[in-house]
Amino acid sequence: MKPINKHVTRDDVAKVAGVSPATVSYVVNNGPRPVSAETRQKVLDVIHESGYTPNAVARSLRLQKTTTLGLILPDTLNPYFAEVARGVEQYAFENGYTLILCHSDYSIEREIQYVNVLQSERVAGVIWFPATSDPKPALMLADYEINLVVLDRNVSGIDCPSIVADNYKGGCLATQHLIDLGHRDIGCIARPFDLEHSQERIKGFMATLRENGLPVDPTRIVKGGFRLEDGRTATFHLLDEHPTITAIFAYNDFMAIGALRAAHERSLRIPQDISIVGFDDLPQAQFTYPTLTTIQQPKFEMGKQGAKLLLDLINGKSPSKQGLKPLNVKLVVRESTGARPQSSMYNTIESITSDRSAN
Repeated sequence: MKPINKHVTRDDVAKVAGVSPATVSYVVNNGPRPVSAETRQKVLDVIHESGYTPNAVARSLRLQKTTTLGLILPDTLNPYFAEVARGVEQYAFENGYTLILCHSDYSIEREIQYVNVLQSERVAGVIWFPATSDPKPALMLADYEINLVVLDRNVSGIDCPSIVADNYKGGCLATQHLIDLGHRDIGCIARPFDLEHSQERIKGFMATLRENGLPVDPTRIVKGGFRLEDGRTATFHLLDEHPTITAIFAYNDFMAIGALRAAHERSLRIPQDISIVGFDDLPQAQFTYPTLTTIQQPKFEMGKQGAKLLLDLINGKSPSKQGLKPLNVKLVVRESTGARPQSSMYNTIESITSDRSAN
């Protein structure tokens, strides 16, 4: 069969395949009428050989919807978001949907601009990683009557389903691991405190300290930014202000890797002098030196469940309570954590304090 050497239309495919134009539409759109397996294969063969591409715009106008989803991410450089996006894309593609990827770079202004772009593209739904606690993008999508699912965090002031990990449990696991190793003076590097998932990790950190009879010192909880350099800077601040610290729990692996770098620059051995725990379990965590102890959350699964939930909404299904439960997390122990150093400055100061109290 010779390829059709012009802009291929539905009628061209129908003529070569020996079927009606309506039958071609039924094959392309998987309905609404059934087509025999033999006829379907004949039409598909012609489509493949001719290079026919259905007019998505015309089809969306006819069906009053598109098969395109929007995905708004705050950071395309962070492998965490890349892995979640992979889960979104795979589930969407397997179900006949494609993605428009929008990079907000942690900017509410860019998020708002992208919402307008996605509305003009008539997307069927949006998956959103909020860059800030501002609910305006979600409220705009609601005004546009575009289905929305939020990933990784909840945002106050909006009523839409979200898929999150158990951030509180992760904060507890990381802190308890350090306490079990004997650490008593533990610092924490957090994201901006107004973000819900950051708050949950901090709450888990503080609750575990209290449960073990340890004081909670707000000055040992330092707000970082989003990048590797932010983790490095925050670690310098902790070490300068509290040189007795023997362990650090970092908001994510990016910041934990920055903390590793800062410790090396201060000639601190890891974990002999200081232990560091991250959160996310990025692929890079297995290749740092030393390898990084971290909290593993199901990144790919989060994206997949987010896409499934969005398609359910698009198809008029209400989200189930089971699907909205926080995803489980677990501790992955590697080389960056170890027992509290016996000769640490903390022990020296603790001994001096005890001697003074005895006198």
